[in-house]
Amino acid sequence: MTATVVERVGHTSVEDDAALCVTALGAELTAYVAGAATVAEFESWFAAGRRPAGQIRRRLAAAAELVSVFETANQSALAAAWLREVDPAGYVPARVLRLSSGDETSVKALLEAAVVWALTPAGE
Repeated sequence: MTATVVERVGHTSVEDDAALCVTALGAELTAYVAGAATVAEFESWFAAGRRPAGQIRRRLAAAAELVSVFETANQSALAAAWLREVDPAGYVPARVLRLSSGDETSVKALLEAAVVWALTPAGE
């Protein structure tokens, strides 16, 4: 799964990942996980041909991959809710992603947790 994120960074544009995330998660949550203080700051990263820093591109690629996990499970509408949910250990996936550099370890843990959550039938 983390290879997918690495491949995504190299083969999809950061603009495409950002657009997918904004559509699925909303502008505020996308800006938050990317590391921006505001939606305006997030949007400024793409203005006038600017390119966001590498860790921002990796976070957006990871967020886009998380959205894909929920799409694959036919649970697209739940991606944003899952990112905001506090897990039993007290972690909030959106915060974990925001504080990460989009590194392999944190992305792998988030993707695995998303797969389990999205594919576990309610009530189990």
